[in-house]
Amino acid sequence: MFIRVVTGIRSHFEARFVEWVMGGTAVWYGLRLVGEETAWTNTAAWANMTSLMSENQWGWACLAMGIARLLALGINGTFADTAYSRYSPLVRGLAAIIGAWFWLMAFMSVSASSGSGGGIYQLPLILDVWCVFHAWRDVGRARAARDGTV
Repeated sequence: MFIRVVTGIRSHFEARFVEWVMGGTAVWYGLRLVGEETAWTNTAAWANMTSLMSENQWGWACLAMGIARLLALGINGTFADTAYSRYSPLVRGLAAIIGAWFWLMAFMSVSASSGSGGGIYQLPLILDVWCVFHAWRDVGRARAARDGTV
């Protein structure tokens, strides 16, 4: 089974590289937020986000989002020839939408203050929008292949 997982992931890794990076980024960012709530020190910059949930809660949400995304990618690569893969593009697309929403929230929150930190959050937002496009394109391709229209 271990060999199948490694081989499956390796066979799809290059095509899904940005999705793997964004899943890892969500996990890493979530780990930075979980705990003593000392990551978002500029309270004005993060006021929009902390009005919805605490920094710690955002951290747990990012961790869950990133882990779910990485698991979906692992299943996509490992079980590409099984029934599991039928839903993989949908799960990947939903994970990318959730990721894009999070990074949009972060970008808007930080941009609302007078600091310079808002510029960096555009990159993960753009990358997740790219992932949304590609995952939903894969949904269409899978549906067309299933229906025999390809």
